Amino acid sequence: MKRRLVIFGAIAALLLPEIAAAQPGPDRRPGGPGPNRPGPNRPGPGPNRPGPGPRPPQYRPPQRPPQFSWRGRYYNRYRGPAFRYPRGYAYRRWTAGAFLPALFLSSLYYFDDWRLLGVAPPPPGRRWVRYGPDLLLVNVRTRRVEDVIYGAFY
Repeated sequence: MKRRLVIFGAIAALLLPEIAAAQPGPDRRPGGPGPNRPGPNRPGPGPNRPGPGPRPPQYRPPQRPPQFSWRGRYYNRYRGPAFRYPRGYAYRRWTAGAFLPALFLSSLYYFDDWRLLGVAPPPPGRRWVRYGPDLLLVNVRTRRVEDVIYGAFY
């Protein structure tokens, strides 16, 4: 008995959309107004009907410059040149305590314009290193990442 009800319900569910589509609506009359044929009561531009007119300006909240947070303060991000990863490397989210490959400890990746970002100068023996959108404070002698600023560049 249950099986027959389930089969009957499945057949009814399959037939209902076709039954509803077969019923003619007010806009589906042959020769009547359709989506491409304007009718007498259809709004829109025409010889005796004005168009919608200009759109009112939409409110947009003011855009703040993109920022990043470091040590509890917010700083404006820096629009630097496009960063190109060396062959075999892709973005990785570095954390403090990790060891940076020696390849990134070269002048090509050093970021000496830390004043533009407003961050503190690196202590002796450390350098700010750019890695994609992030800025890493690295101990040059041990290659250990000591601090990370995520999203400093865009």
